Amino acid sequence: MAQPLVSIIILNWNGKKWLEKCLPTIKKITYKPLEVIVVNNGSTDDSYEYVKNNYPSIQIVELKKNVGFSGGNNIGVENAKGKYVLLLNNDTEASPAFLGPLVERMEEDKTIGGVQPELRSMVHKELIDSIGSFFTFTGFLYHYGYFQEHKHKKYQKELSIYSVKGACFLMLRKDYIELGGLDEDFVCYVEESDLCHRILLTGKKIISMPKSYIYHFGGGDMSIMTRSELTIFRSFRNRVLSYLKNLSVPYLLMILPVHFLLCEALIVASLLRGKFRQAIASQLGLIGWIPMLPSILKKRKHIQSKIRKVSDAEIFKISQHNPNISYYFHFFFNPEGKFEEKEAPSLLNQ
Repeated sequence: MAQPLVSIIILNWNGKKWLEKCLPTIKKITYKPLEVIVVNNGSTDDSYEYVKNNYPSIQIVELKKNVGFSGGNNIGVENAKGKYVLLLNNDTEASPAFLGPLVERMEEDKTIGGVQPELRSMVHKELIDSIGSFFTFTGFLYHYGYFQEHKHKKYQKELSIYSVKGACFLMLRKDYIELGGLDEDFVCYVEESDLCHRILLTGKKIISMPKSYIYHFGGGDMSIMTRSELTIFRSFRNRVLSYLKNLSVPYLLMILPVHFLLCEALIVASLLRGKFRQAIASQLGLIGWIPMLPSILKKRKHIQSKIRKVSDAEIFKISQHNPNISYYFHFFFNPEGKFEEKEAPSLLNQ
């Protein structure tokens, strides 16, 4: 039986230096059939010429202006012909055999709505960048295994997770379109978690498959990661946007008060550490959703009436995993340090 076509969508903004490392690894992927689409998101470098001259088989979607991470990927999916779409950041390097097991897993289990391979740090290759995230009662996500050694047995099992990391994940193109894709009001940050929440609302699950892996630069070194005020603003704002859209009223009443309280505590901590611009950006993000409330309510009505098929209790039974309280101190104040976390339940036990 012929294998289904997979469309790899690579969003690029002035990223020729990343494409020079990423595209040679894409060429070595053993899974077939493939189509590769580079969405050149308003780039002003010579990315277009590089791809056109060196990879004539790759489709290039040339955008005159940068439409954001969400908008650019949505345009890429619109141009895709595959049964499956794989959203892939340009600052990644693929292992040759990573894609086949992801497709095979989704083909054999139609209850899976999205799947992520293990993302390993490109900077420290023995460490995990992401194996997916769990939901927690605080409203902050639990980035399980982050910056821990991937060789540990507890990180080698398949997990049912709340959210993939947007740097690399596979899903049905049909589902992506029907669920509305990435929310373009988010621009970037939290947009993949928001889409994953909608997948979960349909009754499908999202899984992490550590036996497949790629390398990712973006989260590989916290000293290199961008922590601009705009990034912080969008992160704080977009979490609230997503929950207002997707959570039921009882869960909103449980989650948001705790989340707001912890956000304010982080803001106070930033002030005490002299990080005034960071504190201001966080506070503005925490109220930045208010002008968008009419749009949020409109989206919420559609999601709750047309997309939701299961209760929040059913969703979080398999996608919520609360870490020890020490995790929050570790993640926010010493993310590169060693940390002993409790083992997450495997998919087989959920």
